[in-house]
Amino acid sequence: MESRIQVILEVNLLRHPIILLLSSILLVGCKIEAPETVQQTANQNLTDSVSPNCAESDTEFFNRAVWPTLSTICIACHQASNTNSNSPALTFPADASEAFTSIHDYIEHKGILFANKPSMNGVTHNGGKILSEGSTELKALAELVVRIEESSGSCSSENGQPKQDIGFSDVTNISIHRTVRKAAILFKGRMPTKAELSQAASSNAGFKTVLGNYLQGETFDEWLMNSANDHLLTRKYFTGQTEAQEALDGETYNYTGLHERTSAAFDAAESAETDCANTGGDIGEDAQQPECRKAWTLRSQANLIYQETQRAIAEEPLELIRHVVNNNLPYSEILTANYMMMNPFTYETLDGISWQDNYDEMNASDWRPGHIRRYKVSWSETLQTKTGKAYLPSAGILSSPVFLLRYPSTDTNRNRARARWTYYYFLGIDIERLAVRVNDPEELKNVSNPGAEGTSCYGCHQIMDPVAGAFQSWGNGSQFLVREGIDSLPPIYVDSHPDYLTGDQWYRGQLAPGFNGMAMPVTSPFGMNSSHDDGLQWLAEQIVADDRFATGTVKFWFKGVFGRDPMLAPTETSDADYSARLRAYQDEQSLIEQWAEKFRNNNLNLKSLLIDMIQSPLFRGELMTTTDTERLMALDELGIGRLLTPEQLQRKLTATTGASWRYEWQNESQLLNNYYMFYGGIDSDGITARPDTLNSLMYSVIERMANEMSCQIVAREFWPGMTKTLFTGVEIDTDPTTTEGETAIRQVIDNLLWRLWGISDATEQDALWQLYINLYQERINNPNLSNFLNANDDDDSLDEFCMFIDNDDQDGVDLSQNWDGIDWSDPNNIRAHIGSNYNPEQTLRPWVGVLNVMLSDIQFVTE
Repeated sequence: MESRIQVILEVNLLRHPIILLLSSILLVGCKIEAPETVQQTANQNLTDSVSPNCAESDTEFFNRAVWPTLSTICIACHQASNTNSNSPALTFPADASEAFTSIHDYIEHKGILFANKPSMNGVTHNGGKILSEGSTELKALAELVVRIEESSGSCSSENGQPKQDIGFSDVTNISIHRTVRKAAILFKGRMPTKAELSQAASSNAGFKTVLGNYLQGETFDEWLMNSANDHLLTRKYFTGQTEAQEALDGETYNYTGLHERTSAAFDAAESAETDCANTGGDIGEDAQQPECRKAWTLRSQANLIYQETQRAIAEEPLELIRHVVNNNLPYSEILTANYMMMNPFTYETLDGISWQDNYDEMNASDWRPGHIRRYKVSWSETLQTKTGKAYLPSAGILSSPVFLLRYPSTDTNRNRARARWTYYYFLGIDIERLAVRVNDPEELKNVSNPGAEGTSCYGCHQIMDPVAGAFQSWGNGSQFLVREGIDSLPPIYVDSHPDYLTGDQWYRGQLAPGFNGMAMPVTSPFGMNSSHDDGLQWLAEQIVADDRFATGTVKFWFKGVFGRDPMLAPTETSDADYSARLRAYQDEQSLIEQWAEKFRNNNLNLKSLLIDMIQSPLFRGELMTTTDTERLMALDELGIGRLLTPEQLQRKLTATTGASWRYEWQNESQLLNNYYMFYGGIDSDGITARPDTLNSLMYSVIERMANEMSCQIVAREFWPGMTKTLFTGVEIDTDPTTTEGETAIRQVIDNLLWRLWGISDATEQDALWQLYINLYQERINNPNLSNFLNANDDDDSLDEFCMFIDNDDQDGVDLSQNWDGIDWSDPNNIRAHIGSNYNPEQTLRPWVGVLNVMLSDIQFVTE
């Protein structure tokens, strides 16, 4: 017999209001269908053999079998907000329950046309053939027609069951304290203070205030830019195989000052190196000859200038996002900014005029707005002499040279890829997922223009191609009006294509530039934009005014906050877990729309949006109260347990232990250096996606980290005079066989559980205590084991990996290992010479074991 909660989940939930569904990522502004004329092909009767099962009501059937098709494919053109003069006869809202009413009315008047149109079964369809004959989706549309036309009564009733809005009511969140700890580690790079924990628990306003305070500072900036780059991938030109200056230069050399500073720096270094060689000396920081010291300085400076110039070009869009967010500007300015961000390394090569205040030319962290003024449209003509513009027009990220580089075009692609990524990043719409249709191979062979009405391609291209046209001023690389300041059309098209007319800025065979059903203002058909300095500025204004910009922003930051992408709508209605996955998807879309609405009403303040997301079950969910297996599987990625990136794991290691996994000669953590790519790092070039789960190679890195860090941390914490972080309350001679000793050790284990795993669990405490005491007894009972943390020199088989290190080179402890005259009967006297490396009490190795286990556990490498 089914449990009550199963009945609620399987029967009552289907009335759950679907606030946005996938329509929030889909499109409006389609050029709409021609009159419903019958083709000269025979109709297939799609209602043959359709027999509704009225155990499921009409609305339940609609939600389960029909709505996923409408919300993922059809709403692209049939959304209710599409009210221009070419709007289709059928439009419906993004809410499923409201959409059912619209669909019901349409079927009452049009009948089987509801199914015939998308399958082009005897009628034309401007969106092309969306559904194939015999498909599950088409059969569902036909069954809905039968249900509504027959009005049998049993299918239209709701079987007397009241519906309930379940949402995430079956999800138990982690406590406010644990939420604050998780947020402090991820966004602030430290553990929360007692005052912060108290303030967060005092009220929701206090909770928000604490979270808001975490969204500032260097660690937050790193998270912000890393999360943005995981999408935009512009760091390709710094961390990948292609260097920024060379890529920006391309084959046209429009950016006239691009190499001046780096070339001058390397020339000076080479000249100094020649002078050094003439003296017979060797280049070095401490060389005897001043010429050689100068050569070392100039070469180091040249390398730094080159490196920071590459970084500044590659990170410009990320710095724009940081600038907008940290100055609490409306997030829309990431697209509408009439400037680009520069630091001294790019300012001197691209601008040179805008800044009014003095600056340190070597300060890479000094970022300010500027404009690209050092630009020529040809070898002999500047931008200003040709166009009258003092600098290149800016439209935030859309016109960023490195963004255009990262998503280049070709003479045949014609900016369509740029349009695709613009929709995806800034409106949350994946155009490629709209192409869930059967394409006719014969038709495809004959399609010369995918933007032509009536083709299967038209459904997507009518959305994408107008936006592609708004990029018309920008060439295949990153150059503005690349054809000598006239336009960016290919010379072969201008010279030989019969469609070209003088003054055209875009291809006449393609859909005219525009967005959302609105044509871009132009001086003449397919001419230049007449309302702004560039069409991208007009496009940016349209995008940020669209409601989907808010939902797109939520989706852009979704993975950065939750460690995964938003759920996709399930499409296979025959799957056993379809209903549970659809329900989970609907719940998540409801949250996304709620956040988007608050984001719109809060002046597009990104930090307020992030706070709302952090407070949600998607960040905090831990347990499920339901016993429904399918529901549990549908929400298996909810809440805690996200796999940390190398950057995040390094921050967590430092935040929780106060230590960094690096050697003395390294500036960066091993996680960000030698093992970065092994542990799921990306280079934004060949490797662009982070792994969602831990693989064997990654776990090998974790094991090595735990082995090395557990020794290092324990030796440091018990070093004479060192302030403890993890082991407060126990000493190097705390005896675990006494009641007092066991109590103190268990209290430390509790502290470790909170810091490293974010939990307080008696079972885990018992297990770790048992590990500690077992390791202790093993060492006490084996006199051959070393009293030192480092290897046993007498028996290689007893070697134990802990390096012999000096944890404080300023405290007077002498690690020369010249131990003549040491009183070996006094451990404290010995430790005055070699610190915590000496431990005849055998209390430290057990702590190394406990810490090793905890650092290599899944609860440490996830949050």
